[in-house]
Amino acid sequence: MGAYRLLLAVLVAVSHMGKTFAGLNPGVVAVISFLIISGFVMTSLIERHYKAPGNVGLFYMDRALRLYPQFLFYFVISCVVIYFLLPGTPQAADLTLGNIAASLPIVPLGFYMFGAAGVEILPPAWSLGLEMCFYLAIPFLIIYKLRGVAFALSVVVFMAAYLGLINTDLYGYRLLPGVLFMFLCGSYLYKPQAKGLAIAGGTAVAAALMFLAIMAGVVERRPFNAEVTAGLALGVPVVYLLTKLRFHRVDEFLGNISYGVFLNHFVVMYFLRAFWPVAYDGYIVAIVLGLSFVLSGVSYYYVERPALTLRHALRARVRYGVAQSRDREIAA
Repeated sequence: MGAYRLLLAVLVAVSHMGKTFAGLNPGVVAVISFLIISGFVMTSLIERHYKAPGNVGLFYMDRALRLYPQFLFYFVISCVVIYFLLPGTPQAADLTLGNIAASLPIVPLGFYMFGAAGVEILPPAWSLGLEMCFYLAIPFLIIYKLRGVAFALSVVVFMAAYLGLINTDLYGYRLLPGVLFMFLCGSYLYKPQAKGLAIAGGTAVAAALMFLAIMAGVVERRPFNAEVTAGLALGVPVVYLLTKLRFHRVDEFLGNISYGVFLNHFVVMYFLRAFWPVAYDGYIVAIVLGLSFVLSGVSYYYVERPALTLRHALRARVRYGVAQSRDREIAA
């Protein structure tokens, strides 16, 4: 799944450089697959390591060790680039102590549209705020078997947004109530049973029909409702098929650099803008992506890998605690 994650990060990057495909924003389509993958991976992580209610805090620590190292690295670099190279720009106007402080917990970035944090410092990071909201909820949905209820309620919110009854962009793409069921589609794909496959597969089929309804003019096209439904229709079957593939080191490497590419392409764009403010034609897009890949490789090996060691130690601690508990039960 690593190569696919890198492809998704590239699609997000090219969308931020103004590229579209068949009139669709490829970045939004890609983000939906990221949500599905996140649902799958978090369910796997919780089921294997953190399913006991007492381990929920350790799950949060695990996720913080995953997101924060590279986020903080690129957030600081972006602040420096904006401050010294982009004075007088909207990005510089967003570079306030209040916005910086609000951005550091990450969660407020998912509510930037309400003024909770600035989004111009590291624009892709708004979706990390959405991810964090999902992380806060998913352990309890799994432990207390509430996924079905949460899925149904989220679909209701999404359908209201899809039809324009409430803000389509906010509740159909950016906020957890309307997209939780997309995460849960991925969750149902982990060790899928017939019911879970039916839910995820049925969602993909319904999304495909909804996309066709938009394209045919039956349903009004609103901000990103076409891209979101296309992302669901494509993402669910692709993620399901990719989960069946065997581990490969090249695929792992590509996946390792995907998070950095997702975060750093705006930093590269900001830096180049200061010295080379030209349109993003094919040549410039290739330069941005090339620099983004290189920078991501550096940040993975020197920023994320040390934190990866801590995450593995944390999971080993959980396994040791479970084994000790079982030994005490046997002794009793």
